[in-house]
Amino acid sequence: MRVFLDTNILLDIVEQRLPFYTASQTVLDECDQRGFEIFVAWHGIATVFYITAKKRGEVYALEMIRDLLTWATVATVGQDEAREALGYGITDYEDALIAAAASASGVDWLITRDEAGFLKGPVLPVNPTEFLQKL
Repeated sequence: MRVFLDTNILLDIVEQRLPFYTASQTVLDECDQRGFEIFVAWHGIATVFYITAKKRGEVYALEMIRDLLTWATVATVGQDEAREALGYGITDYEDALIAAAASASGVDWLITRDEAGFLKGPVLPVNPTEFLQKL
């Protein structure tokens, strides 16, 4: 199975944001144990780096990104996907870019805490708790 983690899920894990950390980390652990392919957006990594570097310093943030890249694949996207994202009817263009990256990766699920933001996208959104229940 292939899953795509929205930036908010990555931040939950990296920053151990409560009360969301437990469910998001459990998603990551289950995906790892089951051998699922995990995809993320390149701009999501940039966001995570920026926020983490501000809070914990660049050295820590770079080490965290190195670790993230051992278990996640960065979705390959470009101009075509950026244009496609414009046509989804998703109000938040950053969410539309995530949806386009998820679609380009051929994932089964887009795991997010902002399901409503992705309802018009091409990949079924699911929150971490619902995803774990479906497993």
